[in-house]
Amino acid sequence: MDRSRKPAERRWIHWLVTAMVFVAFYAWMTRGNASPLIGEQAPDLSMAVAAGAESNGPSKVTLSEMSGGVVVLEFWASWCGACKRTTPILNDLQEAFAGRAVSFYAVNVEAIDRQSLRAAHVAFGAEFPSLHDRTGTIQRRYAIKMLPTVIVVGPDGVIRWASTGVPSKMRLRGAISEALN
Repeated sequence: MDRSRKPAERRWIHWLVTAMVFVAFYAWMTRGNASPLIGEQAPDLSMAVAAGAESNGPSKVTLSEMSGGVVVLEFWASWCGACKRTTPILNDLQEAFAGRAVSFYAVNVEAIDRQSLRAAHVAFGAEFPSLHDRTGTIQRRYAIKMLPTVIVVGPDGVIRWASTGVPSKMRLRGAISEALN
């Protein structure tokens, strides 16, 4: 009787170990502090708006010239499904913070042509401008390892919050509100 229980016990232990590995991997992949730069001065960036430019909006974005306002940056790629799921969250928050000193920008990190970037920007439904980091320079300066990564830069130019993967709308809203105060 003991021998017939051993294969069942082994399967249960195997299942338990597999589940623990999956949970550990998931926790590692979705950890909240996505940037070693939190609390540091945000690296400056100066880039032309590649897609989603508003008629009365800037054609070039320079972070150091935006002091006094909160800047939300989303690093993304056209092939990234999680990036596509992040766009509606950012669209909603842009609407929620309309009229306040908060700017939203997507930073595409692919070596693609401008037409492909614009097509992806439209396909994602982004209601905020996209910048194009074609060479990966800004991605390296911001130590971006995973897409999407969303970063909140405070009015003082300090990185206040960062998240990898699809961000929690409530947590991102809280981070933006806290940065405004």
